[in-house]
Amino acid sequence: MAGIYIHIPFCRKRCSYCDFFFIINTKLKREFLSALKKEISLHSDNYRGEIFDTVFFGGGTPSILTADEISGILTSLKENFRIERSSEISVEANPEDFSRKKTEEYINAGVNRFSFGVQSFIDAELKFLTRQHTSDSAQEVIKFTSSLIKNVSADIIYSLPSQTSEDISYSIDRAVECGVSHISAYSLTYEKGTSLYKSFEKEPAMKNDPSLEAELYLSVSEKIISEGFDHYEVSNFAKKGFESRHNLKYWTYENYLGLGPSSHSFFHKKRWNNPLSFSSYVNSLVNNILPAENIYEPDKNQSELEYIMLGLRSIGIEFGKYEKLFGADFLKKYERSVNDITSKEFAVLTKDNLRLSESGYCLADEIIARYF
Repeated sequence: MAGIYIHIPFCRKRCSYCDFFFIINTKLKREFLSALKKEISLHSDNYRGEIFDTVFFGGGTPSILTADEISGILTSLKENFRIERSSEISVEANPEDFSRKKTEEYINAGVNRFSFGVQSFIDAELKFLTRQHTSDSAQEVIKFTSSLIKNVSADIIYSLPSQTSEDISYSIDRAVECGVSHISAYSLTYEKGTSLYKSFEKEPAMKNDPSLEAELYLSVSEKIISEGFDHYEVSNFAKKGFESRHNLKYWTYENYLGLGPSSHSFFHKKRWNNPLSFSSYVNSLVNNILPAENIYEPDKNQSELEYIMLGLRSIGIEFGKYEKLFGADFLKKYERSVNDITSKEFAVLTKDNLRLSESGYCLADEIIARYF
C-alpha cells in the first residue's frame, strides 16, 4: 500500500538551523487549503486503483492548523482516494502549539500519531536552537498526549557546540519519561542559507569534528537502545510496533504521493516534485494544472543504487524484494562487498537480509559509496 505526504508550508518564525521550505504569512492559510483540496481532486483519477494506509502532515509547522482544518483535509482525502480505515495519520507538531484541548481535538479529527519537534529538554540548548517552547512546557504536552495515545515521537538534535554526552542523555531520559514510543535523533547540520551557517562561517570551531560526531552518534544510539528501542533506521528508534509506517515507505522503496509546495513523490518508478514556491503552487492549481516538476524515471542503475542506499540506511536489503525489482541475486552480484563488510562487523547477514550493524550505521554513507 502507498502513503500520502502533505507539506504544510507555514511557520511562525525560522529556526536558526532550518532550511525547509515555509512561509510566515499565515493569512494565506485559506488560499493554501483551497489549492490543496484542488490538488487532491486533480490527482484522484490517477490513483483510483491504489490503496493508501499512511498520511503524514509535515512542514513547515502542520500544528499551526486547527483541528477542523486537519479534519477537512482528511475528509477531502477520503472522498478522493481509498484510505484504509486503519491508516497511520501522523502530524509533525511544535509543543507550543498544543493545549490539552487542542490535543484532544486533533485526536478526534483522526490524528493517531504525533511527532513533536522538541530537539532538546535543556532550556539553554532550546535557546541556542531558537525554539519557542521550554523544557517544562514540552514535557507537559508530550506526557498528556502519551496518556491519550501511545504512538508519540520526539525529535532530539545532538552535536551542539560544547554539548556533552551527559547533556544528550538528559534529553533522552526526559523523552522516555514522557512516554514516547519513538525517538528521532539527528546530528546538528549547518545548512547554507541558515543563520546557523552564517554563525559557523564566522566561527568555524563551533562545529564538532567528524570523529566527535561519530562518538556522539554511537553514544546516542547505545543510550536509546538501552531504553528498549529498536534502531530501525540511521536516525530513528522505536519501541516494537511503533516504527513510523509512513517513513518506512521511503526507506523500503514503496509508493508515496506528495502534496503541497516543495513535496516530493515516488510512484510507479517515477519521481517528481512540486515547486519550491507558494505562488507557483497555488497559481497552477487555480488554473486546474497539477504543479508537478522534474518528472523522471530513474534508470535501472539509479534505481538499484537508490534501493541499496535506502535499505542499508534502514531495515536492510531484502534479497527477495531485490530480485523482484532488479532480476538479480544480490549475494552473487555483491559477494565481495558483503563478505568484506560482514567480516569487519559493519553488517549482519541472515538468510533473507543484509543489515548494517551499529558501527555500520555510523559509517553508512561511506560504506554505500565504497562498496556499492
